[in-house]
Amino acid sequence: RLLEFNQGKLPFGAAQIGNSFRNEISPRSGLIRVREFTMAEIEHFVDPDEKNHPKFSNVADLDILLFSSKAQTSGQSAQIMRLGDAVEQGVINNSVLGYFIGRIYLYLIKAGLSKDKVRFRQHMENEMAHYACDCWDAESKTSYGWIEIVGCADRACYDLSCHSKATKVPLVAEKLLKEPKVVNVVQFEPNKGAIGTSYKKDAKLVLEFLAGCDECYITDQEKLLTDKGEFSIETQGRTFKVTKDMVSVKRFQKTLHVEEIVPNVIEPSFGIGRIMYSIFEHSFRKREGDEQRTYFSFPATVAPYKCSILPLSQHQEFTPFVQQLCECDANSQIKIQHYEV
Repeated sequence: RLLEFNQGKLPFGAAQIGNSFRNEISPRSGLIRVREFTMAEIEHFVDPDEKNHPKFSNVADLDILLFSSKAQTSGQSAQIMRLGDAVEQGVINNSVLGYFIGRIYLYLIKAGLSKDKVRFRQHMENEMAHYACDCWDAESKTSYGWIEIVGCADRACYDLSCHSKATKVPLVAEKLLKEPKVVNVVQFEPNKGAIGTSYKKDAKLVLEFLAGCDECYITDQEKLLTDKGEFSIETQGRTFKVTKDMVSVKRFQKTLHVEEIVPNVIEPSFGIGRIMYSIFEHSFRKREGDEQRTYFSFPATVAPYKCSILPLSQHQEFTPFVQQLCECDANSQIKIQHYEV
């Protein structure tokens, strides 16, 4: 539906926010590690052959503290790098991932995190998902040490491929080719009558399986048909024998004007609770000379009140002016806090 809404074109994205539940988690570290938490995610679908973001130049000049996998394995420390240089040098896999890293950084700083307490750490090979092209975590330095608050991963085509395999529905996008392309096609040609006679109501399972086979699998099974006259398939937890009279292999050439591609997914994932905790800790202040008096220094973007009205006396002549200032709340959409004397 999202692809249709975008007129069948890539890239496009979707965002959502909601509760997540992890029963396997052992709660600890106060509010940092809990079983129920709020997450916000962006799913950005992109052409795997065109991972260049048109707005990357907007964030390319950002200087960000990056802790690459190479630096971690060699015992080096994180270093500040220009985001554009990190993409050009291959530290960050592509500019789409780089763009989202830049936007995540700007969001965190605008929300109130300190620049010197935010870094991006790249997943090492032993912790990277087998299907991921690249993965970075935005980390915040707190009293608990460096904690992950945002994950940003290039998950390649793994998610859509798994959904397609499970649902038997091709989750692909069409890409108009600049020039027509001739391709060789290898597919099973089933004998529906013979399959129906042998497997009756289960014939549909066999036919669906044969229709979804790729060229490598078909070639391997063709050898078995030639040598043994049959091969076995497993689907829906059951095993079926397919014989020579049930299927043949068809080869032909096909001219393509449109190419089907499985989009890659760039997924930024925000831990809202951890971000808020980091904002509180980074904004916490103590009065000079009086450490018992503490306060929060929030940026205006997240401060619950933008201004406070604090009358010093109860003189009635001040009342009209106070009321006039309070009315600015509704007129200018500036949240004002008014204390009565």
